[in-house]
Amino acid sequence: MGCVYIDPNPLSSLDNEGHNYFLSQNPYLLDSYAAFGEFYYQLFSDLKLVGGLRFTEDRKHFVDIPSWIAGPGYGYATDQVIDQNWDQFTGRATANWTPKLDFTDQTLVYLSYAHGYKAGGANPPGPVLLGSGLIQVEHPLTFKPEFIDAFELGTKNTLLDGALTLNGNLFYYNYEHYQISQIVDRT
Repeated sequence: MGCVYIDPNPLSSLDNEGHNYFLSQNPYLLDSYAAFGEFYYQLFSDLKLVGGLRFTEDRKHFVDIPSWIAGPGYGYATDQVIDQNWDQFTGRATANWTPKLDFTDQTLVYLSYAHGYKAGGANPPGPVLLGSGLIQVEHPLTFKPEFIDAFELGTKNTLLDGALTLNGNLFYYNYEHYQISQIVDRT
């Protein structure tokens, strides 16, 4: 008798251990802690400065479990364990100018810069495929944190005794290691 690779349970109560269906399981643990502070300084009656600083600590623990499709055996062995740690300072600075103009009820002109961050992580393992032999599709194991430098110049206006709101802005976002979700080989 050959190896059992079919989940013996009825369809209504599969135990996620058989190889007769595609199963992608990628358990992970994330611990993220942050501290943030912000200050406001009224430089002039119509000009306020805002600044903020944030410290973030991210800890990720991944268990890679490859998917077997019609492969021999029953159950899924852990391929590897990945532990990742990041500590990062981010922040922002803004200048808000509120001039008194004859043609608006209220006007705000702002200029801002922000530096942001999103933790990296681990990609799910590819499926183990059978063909002429056992093939495990390789993907990059991990991905880097994402960073952004965001610049913005804008205005917010109330006109016609509050009947009209007119807002607009210009922005430039500069990303580094931009993270995009993509399905590759069913994972």
